[in-house]
Amino acid sequence: MLREYAALKRCMLRKEDELRSTENQSRCAVVQLDKLKKTNVFNATFHIWHKDHFGTINGFRLGRLASVPVEWAEINAAWGQACLLLCSLARKMGLQFTKYRPVPFGNFSYIECLDEKGKQLPLYATGGVRFFWDSKFDQGMTAFLECLRQFKEAVESGDTKFALPYRVQKDRLEDSNNSYSIKIQLNSEEHWTKALKFMLTNLKWGLAWVASQFPDG
Repeated sequence: MLREYAALKRCMLRKEDELRSTENQSRCAVVQLDKLKKTNVFNATFHIWHKDHFGTINGFRLGRLASVPVEWAEINAAWGQACLLLCSLARKMGLQFTKYRPVPFGNFSYIECLDEKGKQLPLYATGGVRFFWDSKFDQGMTAFLECLRQFKEAVESGDTKFALPYRVQKDRLEDSNNSYSIKIQLNSEEHWTKALKFMLTNLKWGLAWVASQFPDG
């Protein structure tokens, strides 16, 4: 009789342990699910930050300096990520660009000119002497800024409190004191890199706004 009682007691204690383990696993699963629900796909996919003088997107530096000659492959990759992000944000909002349309294509992303069928403006470069006499890269970056400006206006039309930290004016980005051109020709590498950093900061603000408005990603 005592042996049967002891066996039943051990069985009951084992079942209680299993139940507690199952309950703990269930609580952990609920916590993980809650975390996943709060993880926005944009925040998870695009990480914009800075490294020294450079703005970065997913670890790729955008810009170059005489003291830090970033490889063009890295710069092109950064432009590809920026192009993909802007297109993703616009798609989420249902925004249709006018005049220009960014086309993400990895290291060879470009801007499509909607008013001139077949015309493409590159968001990539290779450097070299010939590069500095070719204005298409500058035109592509300026067109990208125009698309960013259209995104800003689309957001502002529904949210009057929204404002980007740096004003976009044609090919320039402006803070409270200075204005920097995104063109590389007839410009210093320092000012070009600063303009690109401002541009990525604007994109980061745009990403944050979309993530707050569409928490499901």
